[in-house]
Amino acid sequence: MNKKIPLHWSFDYNQGAQKPDYAQELIKLLQWYEAPVTSDDVDEVSTQHKRHVYQILPNYWRGYNRKNNQDELVSIGEVVVDRELENGDIWEYNVHYRNETNGENIKFHFSCRDEIYRPLHEDWHVDVHNSCIDSYSKLSWDGDFTSDSEIQLRIHNTKINAGKVENNLPITCNWTLFDVFPALINENKKIEEYVDIAILDDLEQLRPKCRIGYLDTIEYPIPLEGYFLYGTGLLPSYWWVDAYGNTVIVSSVFETLVLKEITVDTA
Repeated sequence: MNKKIPLHWSFDYNQGAQKPDYAQELIKLLQWYEAPVTSDDVDEVSTQHKRHVYQILPNYWRGYNRKNNQDELVSIGEVVVDRELENGDIWEYNVHYRNETNGENIKFHFSCRDEIYRPLHEDWHVDVHNSCIDSYSKLSWDGDFTSDSEIQLRIHNTKINAGKVENNLPITCNWTLFDVFPALINENKKIEEYVDIAILDDLEQLRPKCRIGYLDTIEYPIPLEGYFLYGTGLLPSYWWVDAYGNTVIVSSVFETLVLKEITVDTA
């Protein structure tokens, strides 16, 4: 890899003077991609179980700098996206987000139909823990759709109406987008402009007016195809997919996720 080539603007948060170097840390995480990959490594048709592990890199290091970080590690945590295909048409997701700097530890469990936009299916559950030692250190909620297609959350036995999606838009959550964009590529459905979609952000906050679309294609640090997610009340994010159906880089305003490990089981 040519270390003198700048990163794409959508995930270039290298501040120059910061130490350790953000850009080089991101590139280092992708060094394993230099090994040859055969078509047998990923088979979208027969895949039954997928597990992708991502490092969390802070976009603005000064705001995350830890006093005891003697090893000068940029990474501030990890995200594990684990999903398994059940009965041939339902994906069961277990996502674990862990941020060692701010103490966030969140587990998402939900299911979605095996369709391009991964629409949410039946109910879901979220557990949140943080590093505080008080009554506010834990929170959990469940959610589902009512008979009127409204989103209903249950927090401490209290039912909350979180909204309703109009115009029959597909509704998914931000954590399925790791598979939505690869599915678009796999189905040769390249977005010329944009597609309207509804996002249940972190399975809690409905963002009914969102758009996803094609962003760019790059060759560095590895060949990737990029997409965007914009929406009312939603921070913009950029999703970069490789030729083998893996979402490799996800960049939002405050942090960037970089793929470091893949496990794929096929039937």
